[in-house]
Amino acid sequence: MLWPAVIIAACSYIPNLNEGFGPIDSRNHRALSLTFLRFSPSDRVLSNREREFSFRVTSANDFRQVPGLLEDQETERLAFKWKRGFAKGDLEVEVPFLFRGGGFLDPIILGWHEHILHWVEPGRAEAPSGRSIVEGPGFSFGSAGGLGDISVFWNQRLNGHWSWSSGVKAPTGNAHTLMGSGAFDAGQMMKYVGRLGKGWSFHGELGLIAQGKPTVLPGGRGLVHQEGMALTWQPNSRDNWVAQWQAEASALQLGIPGSDATHRMLVFGYQRRLSNREVLELCFMEDRDVFNGRWPEGANIAPDFSIQAGITLRY
Repeated sequence: MLWPAVIIAACSYIPNLNEGFGPIDSRNHRALSLTFLRFSPSDRVLSNREREFSFRVTSANDFRQVPGLLEDQETERLAFKWKRGFAKGDLEVEVPFLFRGGGFLDPIILGWHEHILHWVEPGRAEAPSGRSIVEGPGFSFGSAGGLGDISVFWNQRLNGHWSWSSGVKAPTGNAHTLMGSGAFDAGQMMKYVGRLGKGWSFHGELGLIAQGKPTVLPGGRGLVHQEGMALTWQPNSRDNWVAQWQAEASALQLGIPGSDATHRMLVFGYQRRLSNREVLELCFMEDRDVFNGRWPEGANIAPDFSIQAGITLRY
């Protein structure tokens, strides 16, 4: 379990976040999407000589059973990020570690669906608890763990409202165990922030990613769009509440509508400044279940339920 390490770190050491908060640093944790390059909604750009280290642990439980496709597993993703500011922008490196298995969220999600969302996921209640399988046309993966694909980004602020990011992902993860795609990806994203007054801010992003042809997975898309919006409320200097919407094209085209449709999810998060050098970030992510599957434009394909905790240290 990775969660105790996060809690211990949150209560001990951490580095000067003089600028405002922003969107939650999150992504769609569907197992078939995690192996490809994606941009973070975060729009902070470090100033010259500033350094930042962060790590986040995410537990993403997924169940998807449609003709030709079965995904029933939980992925624990531990992501380490290092950023260094320069005169014209900052350099960012992300190193992820993935652990896919049965997980611990199955019974919690069944209760959440039944008593909170009043929604029963077809097949989940009858599925074996703790199963770990990702199976589709031409591929089948079970439990696995290890280093994922490492990504490098260059982030630059253009003015008070706009910034842009450019990124590349290297095939450092094992594609045969679904730790990586086996290919390089590259992309760019524009980001916008506007202050709405009385602690409210709006954030938006729009990007395009060129995916390299995966070596094991079939039907990899050449180009993937990625976009998102976030509304943040900072009532004081220490707290920030976030509601955000993220969307992206599916990483693969399998000829299965329940897999190929645009991926959309909702993120609800909280950020707490623990000191002038540290920020704690907590969030949960939801898929189509939040609307009982009736509004795919609002939320569609993503893990059933994800929880995430992170800490950011600046020095």
